Amino acid sequence: MHRLAWLLVPLALAACGGQSSVPKLSVTCPGGSQLYGATSIDVLGDLVNGRPTMTFPDPVYHGKTGAISVQPGGACKIAPQTGV
Repeated sequence: MHRLAWLLVPLALAACGGQSSVPKLSVTCPGGSQLYGATSIDVLGDLVNGRPTMTFPDPVYHGKTGAISVQPGGACKIAPQTGV
């Protein structure tokens, strides 16, 4: 019985945290913020209409993929989302 109690302790501790929070990302490009709340971003440098493009799972329309095209000569900053 004593050994069973020790086996239950890790199970109880694992349930304490509830759901773990998935970090959110924001993308800021020249001209202002472009994206808030992405869970992942693919930065492959694929050219679409001659511009590098980033793709991401759309945070608003689940199951859809969004894209951001970077202006020629521009650079975007990807950072953890702060605030809200």
